[in-house]
Amino acid sequence: MQKSFRAALRRAQAIQNQSNKIMAHRGAPRVPNTSQVVPGAAVNIVLKEDQPTGRTVSGAVRDVLTRANHPRGIKVRLSDGRVGRVQSLASASAVASSSAADMAVATEGPPRHRGMARDLRLDEQEYGAPPPERGLDAFVIKPAKVRGGKKKGKGGGGAKDGEDEAARSSTCPVCGEFEGDEAAVAHHVATHFD
Repeated sequence: MQKSFRAALRRAQAIQNQSNKIMAHRGAPRVPNTSQVVPGAAVNIVLKEDQPTGRTVSGAVRDVLTRANHPRGIKVRLSDGRVGRVQSLASASAVASSSAADMAVATEGPPRHRGMARDLRLDEQEYGAPPPERGLDAFVIKPAKVRGGKKKGKGGGGAKDGEDEAARSSTCPVCGEFEGDEAAVAHHVATHFD
């Protein structure tokens, strides 16, 4: 059984190698990589709505929207706001319609990756100071204090013990005679109405 598996694996690898050679021979379209596509670069892109026709538009890159190389081209935003995938690098004369001001905006400052998640903690000037530090104890639900209960003595010196005892036991609201924990009192009250 292992021999037939190995033979099938060799055949599959041979077919894959043949397919790779054919694609390389045909000259599959190569798209620029991330080192070539930088803010300010002159590129030809295909807009999303033009993908079926393959019509390209020239412009200068304002934002690179894809982090890594992509087989259909790196997604970018041009200086005029249009978004598409880079098909090739354009000559500077093809992008002459772009103004010098657009090029300056595209190349100054750090690149802003719009539409992607970013760390808001780095944008203190936009959102003000960060929230105060909190420990895990801020999220612990504290039990509610029990109201009423029996007081011990006249001085109330045992109030803390009384609170603990009241939390542990309660009396029957129907007859006032039965005393026990909450589950026992609930069962006792149910017997009054059976």
